[in-house]
Amino acid sequence: MHYTPLVERKKNIIHSLQNAGISEYEFIEVYDRENLTQSDLEKFREIRLSEISLFLKHIEVFKKEIDDITVVLEDDSIFVDQFKERLEKYLAELETMEWDVVFTGECCGIHSHVEPNKTFYETNGSRGTPMYILNRGVCKKLNDIVKAETIIDRPIDHWFNYIYQKYILKYYHSEPTLVSQGSEIGIFKSAIR
Repeated sequence: MHYTPLVERKKNIIHSLQNAGISEYEFIEVYDRENLTQSDLEKFREIRLSEISLFLKHIEVFKKEIDDITVVLEDDSIFVDQFKERLEKYLAELETMEWDVVFTGECCGIHSHVEPNKTFYETNGSRGTPMYILNRGVCKKLNDIVKAETIIDRPIDHWFNYIYQKYILKYYHSEPTLVSQGSEIGIFKSAIR
């Protein structure tokens, strides 16, 4: 997810992806808040234009209905050392599990109680959206949920918490996390607030 005026964020995430040896990625650069139409806004209530913009960028991923595991990153994600190797290890382990969404980014100091030799912890909510992984077929499920909801009145990370309570989804947090949120740790200024 990228807000196009924030050029430094895009440079940083491209540099991080290249350093990690990751070449297959796509930027979601539609729905910048300055370009939102009445049609874009009609389902949203009580959240900022910047939050609507970000939400719509996430929906754009869901609309693709990708039938493969999908890693979603926001443009202020800061990778841990050996990001690709750790991500590959996580993906291999996830192949042996039943899951829908794994929140692998660090946000708001939310962590699971860590147990020895355990990576994934079942949870009932998100841990922000700087990085999360969608299992095969979950994009379609999330897109169907967006279509079914007549009003969206919370930011994307809080929406994940809401739909967990209403729909049958299986969430996990990872420990350790694979990215931190650059706008939360002071590397970038927040574009939401």
